[in-house]
Amino acid sequence: MSDRYVVLAAIDFEAPSSLVFDRSVFATLQAKKGELHLLHVSEPVLPSGTYPGFIPPPQVSGLDPAPMVEFAQKRLTELRTAHPSMTFPEVQVHTAIGRPADEIVWLAAHLDADVIVMATHGRKGLKRLLLGSVAERVVRLAGCPVVIVREKGHDMTNKIPEIEPLCPDCASKRFETRGKELWCARHSEHHVRAHVVGYTSAIDSATPHAYDSSTGT
Repeated sequence: MSDRYVVLAAIDFEAPSSLVFDRSVFATLQAKKGELHLLHVSEPVLPSGTYPGFIPPPQVSGLDPAPMVEFAQKRLTELRTAHPSMTFPEVQVHTAIGRPADEIVWLAAHLDADVIVMATHGRKGLKRLLLGSVAERVVRLAGCPVVIVREKGHDMTNKIPEIEPLCPDCASKRFETRGKELWCARHSEHHVRAHVVGYTSAIDSATPHAYDSSTGT
């Protein structure tokens, strides 16, 4: 089995591109014979204002590798400054014209890539419907694992409140009063209504009590 490990990073020059590059670099460094390839795909643009019934050839631009080279050199310089003791891999730059997802998958197959690293921009609604999701299509079509990188920004409204453990003072109060009182002096101030828990008229050791339960505070 070959030690060759190929990482293909899809760069679109939007905000997460630096994260994609950094993740790809460190993934390459973990292998003995790591290869790092960068790909930027430009979509052809049809010129506007054409005559009815006449479709001119699309305007082709974006094949110039200079912006990719400049981007890679800048990021490598920053990484070398942050990690002076590390030896970083060589970077090979590719450019292509076409549908981004198709070009990414094609180059990954051509290079026999072991992993694809790319970003997702989290489009929603009509914009996502019209533009589609490059990341989703790559995940479906690629013949290797796909690592999706995005900026960290959790929606804290999705956080579910955690159940706090039972206060030791409340537990002692329930034990001492055999469930007649549930809260310690500190927590009883926050409860407007009194809590009354009863099971039977007789209190004995066989009867379950509130302090035995696992209800919240």
